[in-house]
Amino acid sequence: MEHLDADVIVAGAGPAGTAAAYDLALQGLRVLILEKATFPRYKVCGAGLTAKIIPEFPYDITPILETTIRSVRLSYRFAEMFTRHTDTPMMFCTMRDKLDDFMLQKAVSAGAKVLFGEQVKRLEQGDGFVEAETGNRRYRSSLLIGSDGVSGMVARMVGLRENIEPGLAWEAEIAIEPEWLIPLSETVFLDWGTLPGGYGWMFPKRDHISVGVGGPAALSGRMMKYYADFLNSLEPGFGNNHQADSLRSWPIPTRAKKGPLHQGRVLVTGDAAGLTDPMTGEGIWYAVKSGRMAAKTCLEYLRGRSGSLSGYSEEVNATLMEDILEACRIRNIFNTVPGKIHRLVRDNDRVWRAFGKILRGERCYADVKRGFGRWSFLWRTTTWLAGFVYRRKGKNYR
Repeated sequence: MEHLDADVIVAGAGPAGTAAAYDLALQGLRVLILEKATFPRYKVCGAGLTAKIIPEFPYDITPILETTIRSVRLSYRFAEMFTRHTDTPMMFCTMRDKLDDFMLQKAVSAGAKVLFGEQVKRLEQGDGFVEAETGNRRYRSSLLIGSDGVSGMVARMVGLRENIEPGLAWEAEIAIEPEWLIPLSETVFLDWGTLPGGYGWMFPKRDHISVGVGGPAALSGRMMKYYADFLNSLEPGFGNNHQADSLRSWPIPTRAKKGPLHQGRVLVTGDAAGLTDPMTGEGIWYAVKSGRMAAKTCLEYLRGRSGSLSGYSEEVNATLMEDILEACRIRNIFNTVPGKIHRLVRDNDRVWRAFGKILRGERCYADVKRGFGRWSFLWRTTTWLAGFVYRRKGKNYR
């Protein structure tokens, strides 16, 4: 066989790719990260980390955390506003350029090699190798992990982009005066019910706020007005007391069915695999989890403890995809009766505590069905009907 440039090539240096690269390099494997950009680089993302992600990192990430979230202010169609609080942190906020560069440096310190300005544009698989071609040259390895994001080419080239629902989000980083920012430093703002399946958010950062809106890609034409309305709803006169430094969009993919996440010698992870939360649009937790799962499977294969990569698809489908599909069912109910869910969170302490436990990883989406007790056998039918109603509402809204 011709010379291999690495045991494993990782396409993309986002959270999924660098999580995989760190684990593999730490085990002594030769890891080559191919990244199209040059780090650090700005990345459009709310960068709200649910508390459950912290134990998933094999190192301390507190140096790049900017705020700790213990309160949520919720509104339904910009009205019926209320604030809920918890003593235990539910989220942490950072900036994606800081997170991504921090994780990349950890991978490099573990022994991984990174090449910037290299985007994988073509793949070829052969007997015992996979070859990745960029605009500059070709690289060979035993295995390849596709972590090049929703717009990357790896998943498409190996036929792993099916059954992914398109979502869209717009966000701006906004500098505001300290007297506005300090009181918001532990609170996120969320609005729901204004767009079918849509939501707005405000995340406080160290010296500014991130404000955005998201929802189904089919409603993209409505999002700019929603963004402006949401911005002005945050505080009386707030819209006149800020400076928007950026307003950019990015796609949010959600995989709607279980299926293969590997093909031949290639595995896909994170956004490239459509692994995002359909309720919140959050994808960093799924990225880190899937990246580390991919690394474990690659290690077992290369060390001769497994004869195929199918264990990766099986593990993701049994854990992450099971969670995502349950979240899809909950989303159907929520989007059908958002006002009722809003008031449940406001008035029912049990529902509020469950909300926090899911963010902290103490419970999962599947536990919601279990909460129905002897009526849980109706869950699939109820959520299917809710999904039908929700989709009709979305079509009529357009």
